[in-house]
Amino acid sequence: MHWEQRVGANIRRLRQARKLSQEALAHEAGMAMRYLAGIERGEENPSLAFLVKIADALGVVPAALFEE
Repeated sequence: MHWEQRVGANIRRLRQARKLSQEALAHEAGMAMRYLAGIERGEENPSLAFLVKIADALGVVPAALFEE
């Protein structure tokens, strides 16, 4: 699995565990929902700044987004 897919899968898993919609998480992270959806699908290559925003919105450390 490529890192983009792993990160996307982890974001989706963490988001769903917190019962957040893509729209809600995107709003909390300050990004467009379509961009977040692309990240979750492994189609986007987010910057470190966006990964930190997503991690903060999910209440995890950024490293959690890279776990296997």
